[in-house]
Amino acid sequence: MQPTLRIVTVEESADQFKVWRTLPSYVDIDNHPLSGGFARNYYPLVFGKDRRDASFAVLKDENLDLIVLCSLGADVVDYYGQPIALFGDAVTGAGQNPSIDRAFDHLAALAGMHRSLSIRADERIPAISAACSKRGFAATQSFKGLCDLSMGEAGLRAALRRSYRSLVNWGRRNLRMRFVNGSNPDHSAFSEYQAFHHRIAGRTTRPQDTWDAMYDWISRGNGELVLGYLGDELIAGTMIVDGRTTACYASGVYDRDHFDKPVGHWPTHIAILRSINRGMKWFEVGDIPAKGTVSNKEYNIGQFKKGFVTEIKPWTHWTLSRPEKHENNAHRDHA
Repeated sequence: MQPTLRIVTVEESADQFKVWRTLPSYVDIDNHPLSGGFARNYYPLVFGKDRRDASFAVLKDENLDLIVLCSLGADVVDYYGQPIALFGDAVTGAGQNPSIDRAFDHLAALAGMHRSLSIRADERIPAISAACSKRGFAATQSFKGLCDLSMGEAGLRAALRRSYRSLVNWGRRNLRMRFVNGSNPDHSAFSEYQAFHHRIAGRTTRPQDTWDAMYDWISRGNGELVLGYLGDELIAGTMIVDGRTTACYASGVYDRDHFDKPVGHWPTHIAILRSINRGMKWFEVGDIPAKGTVSNKEYNIGQFKKGFVTEIKPWTHWTLSRPEKHENNAHRDHA
């Protein structure tokens, strides 16, 4: 007997999704800031009217089996600029699950013939990759850099790229550090960083309410802004945002006029170490792109971050430029 499958959207059942995210099979959503509370608060402000939260759940025989985080743009279905992410029993169980097929049918309906699809699949969850491959998605291998914070300060220092140790020591000796966090919610220091970011970027990169949301997040103890001064001059800023178990390197801004000095090494390393004290288990530096797949600037940033990590984990980015509905699809969904 075929199970009964039903789609429930976050737009129609937001309160129910709050409950579902606390269930054991779905806590990974809030464990990482870029799928959890930070993402829900921050990214809608970044994208504004360019994205609509289209996240949904699949119920199998009225029991929750899958949650899909996605957003709807004019020409793409993704998750606020990141790939779509799937969570739950349906993706972690053995074999192909009909809930995954139902989810992909719904995504295809959202995409129609005018939107591309972008989906993330970790290597430990082969069911997602199998579903993408079956539907003609193109795969790109990617890698993310992580620090295992259970190694402690000594272990993390030992894991540093050998050439970084003297550079970290230079920063420890010469930079005066300042921190904005739950214990020190210094709004003036945060505003100084925002002005520094504007000066280095040469422009305003995003709306004020996104800065307000970031300050609110870290001032409530969910991360930290690490500021480095050479004398009285701010020359380095590193923003860290936390989920329940993972801290994430959100951004780094460094004064190019001082690039003859290792201005970013100590701020990054101390940001990693201080995440231990906030109870984090992992620190994610972000993607480590391969040479030739991105601009030289992006590649060099990835190589800089790689010098701090304890491990690199692969993941697959699946894309479909013009998704098509399957002829045998018996369900009809509407964006």
